Amino acid sequence: MDSRIEKLKQFGIYLGTSSWKYPGWKGLIYHEQYKSEKAFKEDSLKEYSHAFSAVGVDHTYYAFPSQQQLTTYQKETPPDFKFIFKAPEQATVYRYPRLPRYGKVAGTANEHFLDPYFLEDSFLNPLKTLEKKAGAIVFEFSKFRTGMIESGSEFVRRLATFLSAVRKKTDIPLAIEIRNKNWLVGDYFKVLKDNEVAHVFNSWTEMPEVGEQWNLTLPFDLPFSIVRLLLKPGTAYQTAVDTFSPYDKLHLELTQTRQATANLIRASMKKTKLAYVLVNNRFEGCAPKTIEGILDLLEIKE
Repeated sequence: MDSRIEKLKQFGIYLGTSSWKYPGWKGLIYHEQYKSEKAFKEDSLKEYSHAFSAVGVDHTYYAFPSQQQLTTYQKETPPDFKFIFKAPEQATVYRYPRLPRYGKVAGTANEHFLDPYFLEDSFLNPLKTLEKKAGAIVFEFSKFRTGMIESGSEFVRRLATFLSAVRKKTDIPLAIEIRNKNWLVGDYFKVLKDNEVAHVFNSWTEMPEVGEQWNLTLPFDLPFSIVRLLLKPGTAYQTAVDTFSPYDKLHLELTQTRQATANLIRASMKKTKLAYVLVNNRFEGCAPKTIEGILDLLEIKE
């Protein structure tokens, strides 16, 4: 592990990537010999966890984690490693997309939208297996469009009720990621503060720059921070996939967002507040290289 990442842990700052099973990182992060791609996918977490201090677990957005998966995550990582889990989409999707994988429910309203009781047995309770390694749960809300929730005020009202209930069911820190930029207003941030929940500073296609989002939160002094560097604003997901695969090198350097992330880290250190920074390959082309660039900006002595 880069000694700078190790040092940041002392301040409650954790750095990692969105998922870890990328063959393009072989020779960069992964140096062990894996006998097959299957073995790589099953066994690479252990090597990953000695390079970074946290990881975003995105697959739980699509399916509840199995007990076997969680037990493996616990056994294969160091005691102070952190997992940031996406909450299942059943809690955050208003209407299921018209895609084949949704089968009969494709295009239908989701009966479990913002239902805290639906999560308890299948998601919240199993995460107890990880104890303190469960760093946070991210509730990601895709952009609400016409025919869904019509206003930010309605969303905020429903979110407040939901968060109040979930906070009583788990001690794991919670964070909200939204993708309607016009909903980044005082009432939204107040609900987060009242429930001791973080806002996810997400670099995404239709969201303001991370620095802009951070400035909006400053009057509310939220309890901790999560940064998710996903896409360059204005860039479509599939375009990034087609351009950047297999994610073994940088294709661009988004200096403004890197600097805003470094500034947020410095502010968190100064206030002794917990912060997680998770980088996706689709942001600049190679998440480990982006993290290296952010570390360089921090000028931490190795």
